Amino acid sequence: MSSVIGLTPMRVFWTVFIVLAVWLQLFVPGSDFFASGIVLCLQRERFRRVLGLTLLAILIQEGPGALAFGAGVLRYGALIGIFFLGRSLFEPRSPVFILLLAAAFTLLQIIILHTMAGLQSMSIYGQRLVLEGLVMFCTFVVGWWILDTLYRFATRHASQS
Repeated sequence: MSSVIGLTPMRVFWTVFIVLAVWLQLFVPGSDFFASGIVLCLQRERFRRVLGLTLLAILIQEGPGALAFGAGVLRYGALIGIFFLGRSLFEPRSPVFILLLAAAFTLLQIIILHTMAGLQSMSIYGQRLVLEGLVMFCTFVVGWWILDTLYRFATRHASQS
C-alpha cells in the first residue's frame, strides 16, 4: 500500500525507529539502539535497506563521538559479519541466536572501545566499560524483541490495507 506522498507502513516504521533510536541514546549512555534495528533489518529486509540504515547509524554515531572516526564502522561491520556467520549455524530469529549475537556484539564493543581509547591515549575505567557492556547487552536484546514485535504488527497491518 502506498499513498500519494509515498508513505507506507514500513517507511513510517523505519522513520519512527530512527527518531526513537537517536532520542533514546541521549537518555541511556553506553547503549546502541541502532544495533537491534540493523539485526532486524538483516533478518527481514532487503540488503539495500540494511546498507542505508547502517550508513545512517554510522554517521549518527561517529558525528558526536569522542573517538576517532572508525569505531562505528568497525562495530557495525563486525555486527553484520557475526550475523552472517551465526546465520549459517543458527536460525536467525531464534532467541538463542539473538542472545549469542548480543553477547558477541557487546564483547566486540568493549574490545573496540578499549582499543580506540588506547590509540587516542584516553583513559577508560574497566568497571565502567563492563557496566556499559551490560547496558548494551540488555538494550540490544530488549530492543530487538520490541522491534520484532512491532515489525510483525506493522507488516500485518500493511498486508491488510
